[in-house]
Amino acid sequence: MIPAAPTVSLTRSEFAAVRAYVQGMPAAMVVPRYLADDTDDDDAGAESALRILLALRDRMVQLAHLHGRADLAELLLAGPGRSNRGMDRRVDALGELERLGTAAPQAQHSVELWFAPALARRLRNADIVTLKALLDLANQRGTAWWRAVPRIGALAGTAINRWLGEHRSVFKGMDGAPLLHAHVGNRAPLQPAALGPALRQPLPLEWLSESPAAVGGPADSCPYSHGVTVVKAWLRDTTDGQGSTFAAYRKEAERLLLWAALERGKGLSQLDLDDRQAYLGFLASPEPASRWCGPRAPRHQAAWRPLTGALSPASQRHSLRVLAALFRWMHDNGYACAARWPAQIGADMAMAPDAVAVTPSARTPLAEDDIAAFLSWLTSQAEASDGQRYRAAHAAILLLREQALSLDQLSSATLRSLSASAPASGMAVESGDLAKHVDASYPMSGLAPATRLALARHWQDRQLQWEGPGMEDACLIGPATAPPTGRARCKRAAQPLGGYSLRGLHALLATTLERYRKHCDPAFAARSPRDLMA
Repeated sequence: MIPAAPTVSLTRSEFAAVRAYVQGMPAAMVVPRYLADDTDDDDAGAESALRILLALRDRMVQLAHLHGRADLAELLLAGPGRSNRGMDRRVDALGELERLGTAAPQAQHSVELWFAPALARRLRNADIVTLKALLDLANQRGTAWWRAVPRIGALAGTAINRWLGEHRSVFKGMDGAPLLHAHVGNRAPLQPAALGPALRQPLPLEWLSESPAAVGGPADSCPYSHGVTVVKAWLRDTTDGQGSTFAAYRKEAERLLLWAALERGKGLSQLDLDDRQAYLGFLASPEPASRWCGPRAPRHQAAWRPLTGALSPASQRHSLRVLAALFRWMHDNGYACAARWPAQIGADMAMAPDAVAVTPSARTPLAEDDIAAFLSWLTSQAEASDGQRYRAAHAAILLLREQALSLDQLSSATLRSLSASAPASGMAVESGDLAKHVDASYPMSGLAPATRLALARHWQDRQLQWEGPGMEDACLIGPATAPPTGRARCKRAAQPLGGYSLRGLHALLATTLERYRKHCDPAFAARSPRDLMA
């Protein structure tokens, strides 16, 4: 399938041929006179010549639509003129169209004008009607936007991305700003740079230069790069330099460093309470979005951005808690800092510095009665033949609540880590008798029957057997099939018994919750996977 239609560019000879045709000259005479003569020895030469002229006419109709001239397109579609006046009108239309020349894509153009019919139909079925809608989707999801469009694969998506990149300078808004954000498709490698107001684009923490040793101590060093040094020291002191805690702390600290330098012109130790209030507003609405927001991208590529979009109130509270820990560490270690960051939003903004809380806020686990309807819905969804993801989510939630695990622990949990002892019985379990034998045959005798049954069905989806060799080290929860990407295939080949990543497990449960709230109970108390934990 050719993803993009060729550029509509017509020669003077082609315009002359169509002009002769609309004036009444037979097609069999037009083609040999004005175009390459490929039909002289063909018995069906007249019919072939007519197809050539009609194809040319259709390209001119498309060109008229690209220029927004539906009146010219309508005239050409009407066919040859039947009177002198009709012929003159068509000849004039062709002359005007020839003067307009090759058209450039415009954001308001429909996708049918630039892409092959089959591809345009699939885009339209996904509510991508205009090029502007396509650009918005690319800005939101990056070069992998095509994953959100059914029946469009990597080949067509790559070709469209290439086409969008070639016309990047053409797509502009009313204010002249590019409609396709600069980071989309930008695979250029990043280069280290010094943090400061002149920094051309936000950089990850590891690409920011630290302050050199100053003669007079920290006071003489650059306030921007000194902040980088402080944050890296904090990360080394409070984390082991890897894992989810390190990634979460680094993300929040580098966001603050970049925002303070690029938007406020200040270093970390120069921030005050007014800056704190402004930073909260920035997290709720990051502007300009083209600088700060973008889809996830590797940290070594120019497509990387600190944010994927505005943060929810819960994410803002989490950000404040992490930053409160940073400033408390700075205070305890003798670093100058004018701002202290409370862990709460709203009334707590006015709290005294000594009252800052850096521990996570208390959370009341949902009672079994509160979650019973959700689990019942999830059980019914898991009964479907194509309910693999629901069966995975069901088993994950039951394990979370019964074993009091965190998402991080569950993503790496195995039979061995749960210290489950296999019973002496080695009876095999057939899929048809799963519910009958699950209590006696599975080595998960320490789990509740409902949890064992859900876990057994999930393992059947993954084509794993409890009593197989090496199964004690298989992750309890994992994808049944790998996504159709090279990275996923490599990961599955390297770790055939691996489970979901922390991010993948969170996405699985978050999507399940979102569907339940949308279709069954918008007021359901659990709003994030964390709320499902015991």
